[in-house]
Amino acid sequence: MAFTHIWHKLDLHRQKITFCGLFILGLLLCGTAQAQQKVNALNKPGYDERPVHYGFYLSLPLTKYNVHHSQEYVDRIAQGSDEAINPKNSLGFYTGLVLNVRLADYLDARFVPGVGFYSRTLEFTRVPTVEETEDVMFETISNTMIELPVLLKYKSKRRSNYRPYIVAGVKPGIDLGKGTNGAKVDNNLEVEKFDLALEYGIGVDIFYPYFKFAPELRFSHGLMNQHKLLSNSTYSRSIDKLTHHNVSLILFFE
Repeated sequence: MAFTHIWHKLDLHRQKITFCGLFILGLLLCGTAQAQQKVNALNKPGYDERPVHYGFYLSLPLTKYNVHHSQEYVDRIAQGSDEAINPKNSLGFYTGLVLNVRLADYLDARFVPGVGFYSRTLEFTRVPTVEETEDVMFETISNTMIELPVLLKYKSKRRSNYRPYIVAGVKPGIDLGKGTNGAKVDNNLEVEKFDLALEYGIGVDIFYPYFKFAPELRFSHGLMNQHKLLSNSTYSRSIDKLTHHNVSLILFFE
């Protein structure tokens, strides 16, 4: 039990360090490219004046569930129980295509459909169940999501080969997987198939001679309760609401 707990803690730190390292690397690459470009060497002039352009993206999200506990759980705590249910951060991956439509000089509409792979973990500490074998149990729900974000992108004035921007919109999603942790009855968890999230972020378009590259930091907040109540599961009855939260580093190539 102790070894499993320590190993999981080390794995979580490794994920956070990896994510931060990738983000810092992206910033360093941007700074290196800026130093190498001449101010008067304008790459792809007129690119943003195109009515439509296309691309693709790769992303690493740091993701977790936000947990709202049930009244049954609160009652057990009030009676002196020392149990706890806490979400854990984990890394995911998603990729997709870009359809960008120019609406005005500084405003674009973007449709960026893709597929995402997520594994979100909840830590159950001393939650009394028939199936519990350790004081601390980690239950992971894996999702394969078809995601259909629709966003508005507001751009600043282009400065040489750089153009910062902000982006915001909504992201519907459909889970193609089972939406369960695959545990036995008393420890079982299930989530809904459909999701909707509010998204916003910042980024910078970097113009190269043959393509445009844009690192973006985006935040995603789930708006729908993903928890599906299972009356025969103590773990499920201890939760009232689950919504997801993502912080993603996205690399666009257009």
